[in-house]
Amino acid sequence: MPKTSIFRTRVGTELMMGKVVQISNIGIDRIPCAQVRCSLNEFNIYLKKYFGRSFDFWALDKESKGALGDTVMIRRIDGSHRLTANVAHSVDKVIFKYGNIVDPVTGKRVIKDEFTDEIILKKQLVKEIVDLPLEQDALLFDERRAVQRQILEDNKTELTQ
Repeated sequence: MPKTSIFRTRVGTELMMGKVVQISNIGIDRIPCAQVRCSLNEFNIYLKKYFGRSFDFWALDKESKGALGDTVMIRRIDGSHRLTANVAHSVDKVIFKYGNIVDPVTGKRVIKDEFTDEIILKKQLVKEIVDLPLEQDALLFDERRAVQRQILEDNKTELTQ
């Protein structure tokens, strides 16, 4: 029985995915490197549960593929090809660019948790239903609400047909 209750997972670190948290250059040749934060699981034998823990790995990025915040895949370098003792991985490819998220199933661009075409549709509906009746100064509040409700009902009937 080990002295600690936490076991590191037996999954190797040959191929991992993580987020670029820092970019730097090493050596006299100024070779670009990226610090990649990867999540690995640790098993607690008392709770019988895995817990995610973040580890930082330095990876060579000779072609400057990744930028700060990108999600990248890193691969372990053979012992003979390693440049320094601290850098044991290289950036294999960029999975997701930071700020440019595209849903892989639909192929549509996503902002936060909504598709861009849904956001545009909501803006058009707000302008059409809320803003246009407010432009008429002669209408009272109750009259504006009645006009807004009528436009909303018309749009609902168009969508259901």
